[in-house]
Amino acid sequence: MRTFLWFPVLLSIIGCNHADNQFNTDVDSDTLVVVASRLFESRTYQDFLEPIAAPWPIRWYNASVLSPEELSAALAEANGVLLTGGADIHPERYEQAADTSRCGNIDLERDVLESFLLNEVDLARLPFLGICRGMQFMNVHGGGSLHPHLPDVLGHNGHRGGEAGNTSDTTHAVRALRQWSFANWQVGDSSTVVSHHHQGIDRLADGLEAWAVAPDGLIEGVARKDTLSYPCYIGVQWHPERSAQGQPLVENVGAFFVEHMLKAHASSH
Repeated sequence: MRTFLWFPVLLSIIGCNHADNQFNTDVDSDTLVVVASRLFESRTYQDFLEPIAAPWPIRWYNASVLSPEELSAALAEANGVLLTGGADIHPERYEQAADTSRCGNIDLERDVLESFLLNEVDLARLPFLGICRGMQFMNVHGGGSLHPHLPDVLGHNGHRGGEAGNTSDTTHAVRALRQWSFANWQVGDSSTVVSHHHQGIDRLADGLEAWAVAPDGLIEGVARKDTLSYPCYIGVQWHPERSAQGQPLVENVGAFFVEHMLKAHASSH
């Protein structure tokens, strides 16, 4: 089992408080293992990826309820890491000092956890998918920055439904700017997707490139420029797990992640 270099930091900050996760490291050889930063009772992420991976079952680990020791064991078995949606990222992480006046809820423990997870993705070159907050954290982790409140710069609240303060889903178009091997979409493909965020990418991290945009120009998809070292390091600002299926930029995002997890699984067995 690998030694995880950020473990002492994680342990000192989040401690050992965790729910009963029925942790089990006995993984069948025909099972994919996904470590997610946080999973929810709605099971939307599981319901999105499991049909795509079938007939391969997926064993899920909810990193937010694991002890550091359990998380270490889960990552040693993982075929992929998923950063899910959630609260705002503290602006100190993208050089906005301590000004939280334009932020909503902030989860400092999750900021630490996801920083740890992305460091482990970097070390092990694990297939990675970031959704909504997860894509934003990819950018911040790589040295990029965020707009703390999109209506301030876009002049509209079209990425989160309704007027300011409304936290409902909305829909808008996204368009693909590029394509890779295993990515079953084409440059120029568009889809109508579910969106629910009030922050977005401002300065793109040096190691990332934009692969999808919204009609207002906001970056909606990012990936590593170095696709040789990181063949699956991809993020989307929208919610494919809540969007209408059957569109090129919905299931195919999950399929891209699953295909690379299958390759990682094959190389480890």
